[in-house]
Amino acid sequence: MKQNEFVRRQTRGFTLIELILVMALIGILAVVGLGSYTQATIKSRDTERKSDLNQIIKAIESFNNDTGRYPLVDALGNMTCPNASELEESCYSSIYAYFGNEQAIYMLKIPVDPKSTRKYVYVPTSGAVGFSIYAALENTQDKDVVTTDGVVTDWGVSCGDVNCNYKITDTGLVTTK
Repeated sequence: MKQNEFVRRQTRGFTLIELILVMALIGILAVVGLGSYTQATIKSRDTERKSDLNQIIKAIESFNNDTGRYPLVDALGNMTCPNASELEESCYSSIYAYFGNEQAIYMLKIPVDPKSTRKYVYVPTSGAVGFSIYAALENTQDKDVVTTDGVVTDWGVSCGDVNCNYKITDTGLVTTK
């Protein structure tokens, strides 16, 4: 009877090998899941960047339709909008123009890059007859990242802590060459 009691006591728990196998399996699944989550997060931020730039472009084009030119930039690179006295002032967080005593607001709040260390860059052409707007996509395999012979093109424009690799001009998206 004592021998049966001993056998029963041994079969109640898990063996060390079973526990190690389960922990290894959980670790593998966690690594795979974390990688998928990270990629999905990166792609989500890139989609947000593209959407933000498209909204900004629509506001800039509306500004151009009403004023006959695109916004300029000040010495700090901030977009400028004409104020009531026809002097330039920073648009800062919105795109607007004055017409006499009336203000037209084209974008109440200019979106910012989802990562705080990055920014969108607006560059008007000479005479404000055109513009380019830049962003830095995190997924360098994105079909819209501009490359030349397989090398990411960055134009030497800084989008915060990295160089820009995505560009839209007044004539449309700049694509792979």
